[in-house]
Amino acid sequence: MKVRPWAGLPDTTAMQRLASRRWPHGPHAGGVGWAAAIGQLADQLAVVDGGTSGGVAGWAGLTGGELLLHTDPAVPAAAPLLVDWALQATGAAGLTVTVYDGDDAARPALAAAGFGPQPDAAPVVGMFRDARPGGPELPGGYRVRSVRDDELAARVAAHRAAWRPVTLPWPDGTAPVSPDLTSRFTAEHYEQVRRTWLYDQSRDLVVEAPDGSLAACCIAWWDPAARCAEIEPLGVLPGHRRRGLATAMCMAVAAQVAALGGDQVHINTGPRADYPAPAATYLAAGFTVIRLGGSYARS
Repeated sequence: MKVRPWAGLPDTTAMQRLASRRWPHGPHAGGVGWAAAIGQLADQLAVVDGGTSGGVAGWAGLTGGELLLHTDPAVPAAAPLLVDWALQATGAAGLTVTVYDGDDAARPALAAAGFGPQPDAAPVVGMFRDARPGGPELPGGYRVRSVRDDELAARVAAHRAAWRPVTLPWPDGTAPVSPDLTSRFTAEHYEQVRRTWLYDQSRDLVVEAPDGSLAACCIAWWDPAARCAEIEPLGVLPGHRRRGLATAMCMAVAAQVAALGGDQVHINTGPRADYPAPAATYLAAGFTVIRLGGSYARS
């Protein structure tokens, strides 16, 4: 058993399947797939083979001083190998890592390497709401539907417009954002997303405006084994904000999940003083904040 570099989509799928087996003691499989597809899971990624049913036994990611670590509890040797890889890659510099509540696979390896819980650090949280039937309420002329095959370029453009940094709802007092900054999402990223395990075009939702243009978009990553869908990402174009479109998409996802026999909808975020608008929107849409884990550190 040895650590090797991440090798693209097949490894991403294996990492997602591990996440599905581990949920909720780790990230949702949908979020893992989305972040890997757009190149934002981690700057460095490594995996260990030999997991359950021939999948990966664990994987780790490094971005600066932040370590991601997720392992198969049935293969206890994987966690020490990945921790050693991380320490060698960083020169044993200070690292922090999120440890999910109930994840007893990684904790002993981290403790042996000198990591300890950070009681003063904010807990790691996520937002959840029950799946339930019932259609979304929308302003006149708007409707929620799945993206069509003939509007994939428009779907990319809608995402980019919704996530243009200068137009995001930053709180008062935030330092000015350059109008030259743009979203990094591209057509190539979107194609990779569409090839990712758990992606389903019927759950790639858009809000169509009265003029036929796209006003908002989101992807719901439904995992039947977890009985939960993660919404990642969700964005509303600037000219259509404050009309309840984000709430409407959340309600549409909740209805889809209920129809599929699922239990919950998850969003991987929580209240943030530096960017409070998203969490406030989700709270208004019926989501609650739930603790998922805590932070460990090695000085």
